[in-house]
Amino acid sequence: MCLRMTKNELLKVFKNKKERIDSRTGKLVQGFKKTTFNEFHAWFDLTVFSEGCHYCGLTNGESANLFKMQREGIRQDGTRGGKRGRRLEIDRKDPSQSYDNLNNIVWCCYWCNNAKSNFFTEAEFIPIGIEIGKSLRLILSTK
Repeated sequence: MCLRMTKNELLKVFKNKKERIDSRTGKLVQGFKKTTFNEFHAWFDLTVFSEGCHYCGLTNGESANLFKMQREGIRQDGTRGGKRGRRLEIDRKDPSQSYDNLNNIVWCCYWCNNAKSNFFTEAEFIPIGIEIGKSLRLILSTK
């Protein structure tokens, strides 16, 4: 999936990002409310996806390699028990806006998405993301 994204894979990403109530905590998990899969599919751009994380530039393949390092015990697990980090995720550039604003969402690696949380805006986080990317590539180079 490094340089492509099938319609079924994109549908899985879309379904995982739908707004819902977490069955374990009972808390609202923000996501798409009004956006349809067809709208999301029209938003998807393979070129942008292939460029990698909006903040640090980590590619989907590099993200998969970091995930694999954790699964193999080369690195300590930082991906919530392997539930995230396998591939790029969807992030909101401005966390105060809805996921339904498709101009506000970008592809993001797990590490940037986790660090950015709902606290930083895109402009505030870009310098941090650049440094995260440098560190992640250093880790990948020592594999």
